[in-house]
Amino acid sequence: MVMTRPDEGVAPTGLQGPPPARVIARIPGIPGARAVVGGVLVALAGVGTFVSWQQASGTPDHAYAVAERDLAPGEPVTADAVRFVPMDLPAGVAGAAFEAPAELEGRVLVAPVGDGQLLQLGAVSDQVGGEPAAEVSITLGRDLAVDGRLRPGDTVDVYATEDETTVAATSLRVVAVTEAGGSFGDGRELTVTLALPDQADGAPIIQAAREGQVTLVRTTHAAPRTATSAPVGGG
Repeated sequence: MVMTRPDEGVAPTGLQGPPPARVIARIPGIPGARAVVGGVLVALAGVGTFVSWQQASGTPDHAYAVAERDLAPGEPVTADAVRFVPMDLPAGVAGAAFEAPAELEGRVLVAPVGDGQLLQLGAVSDQVGGEPAAEVSITLGRDLAVDGRLRPGDTVDVYATEDETTVAATSLRVVAVTEAGGSFGDGRELTVTLALPDQADGAPIIQAAREGQVTLVRTTHAAPRTATSAPVGGG
């Protein structure tokens, strides 16, 4: 058995080396100070960009009329039929839109407009003043009614032909156009309902429809003319 002294194998006290240095390591997953500062700067830059964009875009300067619900041809453009929504539009589109209720007074739809869709000039009739006092309906062949291409909101001049052709009325608004005979009709004849600003305007139209022949001339996009009963051509 080999005996050793208690201090055997232990270096003398005077010969011990310096204690090991303490190493402080960053816990994985926690960013350093530089990374934190960089992230803050990036976030601030993003906020500044968003604020600048928001101030630049802001609320549009103009509001335009859109349909409050589905609108059908022949329907008058009333206050409850539209709402005005702020929006930015290209110049060409904005020029055919409506910014004020007064611009829509007296107009009717000549084309369907869906709920939320922008109202454009091509979808409404020309502006007319006042509500008609009466309406009259006449039945005539398609070839006498612009080949059946009349739409509610169009304006027409009414020509009456008996022994000769005269102008019975001018600038009357088309209220409705339907096929004569309904579902049993053959499509050759149409029933056209016209609005009469003056009830007396109906007399020559009714007489022409009963005793002669009526022809409708669409004047929606034509310059208005003065009504006359003078002959305009041979019978």
